[in-house]
Amino acid sequence: MSSTFGALYDSVLDRYSELITFFGICYYLLIKGYFLYSVIAFVALIGSLMVSYVRARAEGLGIECKVGFMQRPERVVLTSLGALFCGIFKDVTLFDPILILVFPLAFVALFSNITAFMRVNHCRRVMMQNEPKKY
Repeated sequence: MSSTFGALYDSVLDRYSELITFFGICYYLLIKGYFLYSVIAFVALIGSLMVSYVRARAEGLGIECKVGFMQRPERVVLTSLGALFCGIFKDVTLFDPILILVFPLAFVALFSNITAFMRVNHCRRVMMQNEPKKY
């Protein structure tokens, strides 16, 4: 069964789960002494939040806003694979296995923020097209 409230509730739970995951990664990296990597995770958290926020705000204004590369499924898959393979290869001595997690996080951090700005720009263009011309 589906409802309008169910759709809202699902979206809210999606945001919570994603943000709690990024917070957990930030916290873990901080307590393990990886300050710079925790900043990358925090920037990924910000980007993730902003991608969702810009879309929700745009849709609240009546603008469809699904543009951009780093949407929720991409963020979840990259983060999950990074965490999974970091754990699988935790005993590697050739390099620090935490990098297996940090590289996908850096990718998410960069491209989720780019996606958020792409969405803002998309909304700006749509709004400018719909504005009455001033002569």
